[in-house]
Amino acid sequence: MFDFKEVEAFVWITRLGSFRLAAQHLHLTQPSISERINKLETTLETRLLERTRRPVQPTLKGREFYRHAEALLEARQKALSMMALSTPFQGVLRLGVVETVAHSWLPGFLAELARRYPDLTLELEVDSSPGLAAMLTAGDIDLAFLMGPVTAENVLNRFLCNYTMGFVTSPSLGFTEDNFSLRRLNALPLISFARNSRPHHELGSMLHQMGLDDVKLHCSSSLWTIVRMTLDGLGVGAIPPRIVAEEIRQGTLLSLPCDLPELTFTASWPTHMESALAEGVCELAIEIARQDQEAHSRIA
Repeated sequence: MFDFKEVEAFVWITRLGSFRLAAQHLHLTQPSISERINKLETTLETRLLERTRRPVQPTLKGREFYRHAEALLEARQKALSMMALSTPFQGVLRLGVVETVAHSWLPGFLAELARRYPDLTLELEVDSSPGLAAMLTAGDIDLAFLMGPVTAENVLNRFLCNYTMGFVTSPSLGFTEDNFSLRRLNALPLISFARNSRPHHELGSMLHQMGLDDVKLHCSSSLWTIVRMTLDGLGVGAIPPRIVAEEIRQGTLLSLPCDLPELTFTASWPTHMESALAEGVCELAIEIARQDQEAHSRIA
């Protein structure tokens, strides 16, 4: 396979009509130029230049190849120019994230963000999805990772990741995968996200459809509080098991079956945000979230 150096030599010889002039233009010796043309002709198995004519002229095959060679060099130059203009973003990025993200793949994301955009200063807000949506539409943050999409005008959304919901419990409560059911909760409550959140609404709807309106549904806007209450055996946690992957691994919590829909998260930002920065940050977040899900795919 030929390389760009050989193509470049051929193009400049054809343009200038001389091996010597092409060598001068490319700051090479004439033998080096000749060697590149010999390699190119050997690779293509055809003669490209009539060396006996002055100025040097391309052969019939050479004229045909010249059009493609110019297009190749032009495409390469465009790509190099684009990369040269892709300087690191500077300034402040006000990023809002929900606790589900903050307690899972956010550290890995922040580390890679700092590596790719070393001149970017980060202001981080951790809040509920409704809170972040309000901050986004009010212009208080630039970008949010939340349970979306955000339906406000002039806000763009991009799918980020899904989280599988589940029930988790302290082993002290005596539940297992085989014997657990919502009907066996008795006086024990379910503990989940804030009252105005989507998971809370879906849990309440599911309990109502099952005729279990007497099951208590405790809620908290703090994910860590939910985890702490669950660890202490104060109820059964209704959260994504990924959030307590380490506790499940250690055996301080057990994962139980759950039929709730997955939680869908989006990256959301206002239309006036610089598109290249928004897309770059979103691509990174999607990549890190995917890696995290693959690493924890066995947690149910």
